[in-house]
This record gives sequence, structure tokens and C-alpha cells, in this order.
Amino acid sequence: MSFSRRYSSIKFYSPRKYRANPLFQKRRKKIRRVSLKTKLLLLLAALLAGGIIWLLFFNGYFSIDNVIINGSQRIATGKIYDIIDGQLQQKRLFFFPERNIFVFSKRQAKNEILKNFFVTNLKIKKKLPRTITINFSENDSAAVWAEEGGYYYIDNNLIILSPVENLTLTGNLLILKNIPQESGIKSEGLTKKITVGEEYLQACLNLINKLKNINLAVDSVCEVNKPEGEVRFNVSANGPKIHFSAEEDLEKQLKKLEVLLADKVPKDKLAKLEYIDLRFGDKVYYK
Repeated sequence: MSFSRRYSSIKFYSPRKYRANPLFQKRRKKIRRVSLKTKLLLLLAALLAGGIIWLLFFNGYFSIDNVIINGSQRIATGKIYDIIDGQLQQKRLFFFPERNIFVFSKRQAKNEILKNFFVTNLKIKKKLPRTITINFSENDSAAVWAEEGGYYYIDNNLIILSPVENLTLTGNLLILKNIPQESGIKSEGLTKKITVGEEYLQACLNLINKLKNINLAVDSVCEVNKPEGEVRFNVSANGPKIHFSAEEDLEKQLKKLEVLLADKVPKDKLAKLEYIDLRFGDKVYYK
């Protein structure tokens, strides 16, 4: 009877052989634990970073509490303060308060101011530890645009400079009043512009000066009716409304008015009239 020898594929290693095997030595190196000293250094670094973040971004010492505005003439400084205060109440990246001087976004503040007011040379500076300065220049106003809902300073290009806060502060500026119910304001990027056309502004400015030259007292309101192509002035002291065509020769229309006042309707009789219409060729209509 013969017996065959059986071999097992299972190998057993003693602790001595395990430590001596170079393959297991490499594996042990890979799973080596972080030392206590390294852990302490990492903890110290985390605490230090947290302390710096708190000191710079959450410490009240760098919290903005002073906003200085320079250059405001027609624009109420309170409106600028409201814009800045609204931004200071927000958070950046959902976590950092905008009231912190390092977090406060100058670009966002600029865009918001330019969205509401047409100003030039706008500069915003941060002054440590808690101050923001805002400097800008206002363009010169040519007139005031009026329509249902408000009054607005405009320049010679019909760009809206800012809302009128108090009509008594407009001085001798001419007021252009929009007659149609549709708004005459359109937005172009961050600016807003009047859509009637610069010829209407120039017509109103020229007419009021010409009317003063012939000693005819009119109100400082020029009514603009673009669909009809006309502008209107009211003679002061409950006088008639004078209709001009903004699309025809204004000098000819003024000449017809002078002839009418000289030959048929003396100035002391104007209060009895309801209107004078100069828009149609060589004819003058009045009632």
C-alpha cells in the first residue's frame, strides 16, 4: 500500500518572520500613525488661523460705522447712505458680514450708486479701521423732466442725473412736462434717458428765452406732446396756453405771435384767451 504525500497551500508566519519580511515592513510604514507632536502642531495652526479670521472679519474693531460722502449737490446724501446701509446689512459668501471693512465690496456699492444716480468720477475708498469715503461729481443740469410719478434732473443729452428731492431747489431750471400717459423714460444699461428727443429740449429752451425777449411772461413749464409734435407754454397770471410745433420753424411761429400781440390781442387782454395755436402754416388760431 502506497501513500501520497499531501501539501497544504496555507503558510503560517511567526511574529519573528513577520517582522523580518521586507514586504510587511513597507506595509507597516504606510499605516504608521501621526505622532502626537504633529497633531498638536496641526491643532495649533488651526487655532491660529481661526484667531486671525475672527480678528480680521468678525472683530468689531473693523466694523464700518462711519460713511463720508463728498460731492453731493442735488442728490440727497441720505439716498447714498441708504444704499450703503443696505449693503452693510448683507453677508458675502453667505458667511462674512459686509459691515466688515475687509469684506465690504466697493464694486457692488459703485454699481448700486450708478444704477440710481448719474454721477462721474465716483471713487470709494476704505480707511482703516472703520471708515468708508465716497467721492463723486454731479453733471450740470439742463432742465427737469416731469411725468406722472416724479421729477428728474436731466442734462443736455436727456440723460437722467438724479431724482428731484425738492422742487423749490430747482431754481430757474426749465421743467419739461410729459403730456402722454406713457412714460418717456427708458433704461440704457445703468443709465436712464428721456426718449422724446433732444430737439424738444432745445425747442423749449429756445422758446422760453425768445418769449422773455418779447416781454411775454410765461410759466417755467414746457409741456411736451411728442405724438402731436408740439410743445406748449402757459402765459403767466392765468393767461392762455400757447401751442408751438417743435417740427416747424420756431422763428416764423414767434413772428406770428408778435404780429398777433401787436395788431389784434394786446398783452393786457391775454387773460381773456383760452389758447393761441401757431402750428399751422401762416395761420394763427386763438380763442
